Amino acid sequence: MGATLRVLLAAGFLGAGSAAGLLDAGCAVAAAPSGCDQFKWPIAHEQAALAAPAAGPLASGATLPADSGARLALVPFAEAKLALAPERPPRFSPSYAGAFALEAPAAAAVYKVTLSAGAWIDVVQGGKFLKPVAFSEAVGCASARKSVKFRLAAEPATLQLTGVGDPDVAIIVSPE
Repeated sequence: MGATLRVLLAAGFLGAGSAAGLLDAGCAVAAAPSGCDQFKWPIAHEQAALAAPAAGPLASGATLPADSGARLALVPFAEAKLALAPERPPRFSPSYAGAFALEAPAAAAVYKVTLSAGAWIDVVQGGKFLKPVAFSEAVGCASARKSVKFRLAAEPATLQLTGVGDPDVAIIVSPE
């Protein structure tokens, strides 16, 4: 192989490596923002509740306390008794899950479900999934990782968590 061809091949490999590096950098840019102040709405109340949960560990099937932090004991996804199959299946294994009852709010309102870890959050009410109103997450926040808002009707609901990497997670369901 000639010297010119070797130089061109080497430049091509270096260019491909640089492109891969740029793609990796692009993925990093698309990642969740870092720091507790990076959530799209204030979460100071939720942070405090998640840092020192009042209840728990609660097993799957238990009723979550209103506007109070709780620690949940999740089970392997295959063992979870969910009301409905999750809208998004877990992306890794092992993965933990659980279903928890939510008491009926006094009136229809928006509630925040805030977790100490990443997870897929489904809220089931009236036999169907509620669509999230808003979503926010951040890494590098000691007590909170994800917060999702749902509009709840004045009737009981079921909160399902799936795709959790740890069987122990803190949660608070709080009014907006």
